[in-house]
Amino acid sequence: MVRETDLRAQDPRVQRTKQQLRQALIILLKDSTPKGISIQAITKQAAITRGTFYLHYEDKVDFIRTAVADLVADFYQQVTVVVDQTYRQVSLQALFEYVEQQQAAFKVFYKNEATLHFQAQLTESMRQLMQDYVTKRYNQTSQADQIEMSITIDYLAGASLALVFKWVNDGLVYSPRYMAKMLYQLVQTPNTTFDVAQFFVEA
Repeated sequence: MVRETDLRAQDPRVQRTKQQLRQALIILLKDSTPKGISIQAITKQAAITRGTFYLHYEDKVDFIRTAVADLVADFYQQVTVVVDQTYRQVSLQALFEYVEQQQAAFKVFYKNEATLHFQAQLTESMRQLMQDYVTKRYNQTSQADQIEMSITIDYLAGASLALVFKWVNDGLVYSPRYMAKMLYQLVQTPNTTFDVAQFFVEA
C-alpha cells in the first residue's frame, strides 16, 4: 500500500516546488549564510508562498538539512554503476560531469561546510559504498586485513572528494574527462591484499 505522503512526494508538482526552493537556497547562499537567510527570503526567491513551504518542511533547519541530503543522495544515484546486481561502483567521469553541472550548489554548500556538513556527508556516503564493495568482493578477511581495509577506505574516500572540491574551488580549469583520468591514476594502489581502488571505474 502506498501512503498518501509517498504519492505526494512522487507528484511532479511537488518535485518542481522543492527544486525551486533548493535553487533559491543556492542563490541566497552566494551572498549569505544559512543563519542569515529567512524563510521569507527563501519563499520570495523561489516565488512560492510560506504556506506551500510549510506543506513540505517543518522549518528552515529541516528544509536546509533536507536540501543537502537530497543533493548527496542524487549525486550517488547519478554517478554510481551497478555491477552484476551485486555492488555499486563510482564512475569518475560521471562524477566530475555531475559536479560540473551542479557546481553552483557544490560551491556554496562547501563554503558553508561548518554548518551544512556537505563534504562530510559526501565522504561518509562514499566510505559506506566502498565498505559495501569490499565486503561483497572479499568475504573472508582477518582482523589485520580489516584494519588495513578500513584505513584504505578512509583515505580514498576523503582524498578523492578533497580533489573534487579543489577542482571546484579552482574554477573547474580542467575537463571532467581529464580529472577522471587523473583521479583514476591517483587512486590505484597495486600490491595490496585488497584492491579497493578497483571500486572506481574511469568512465
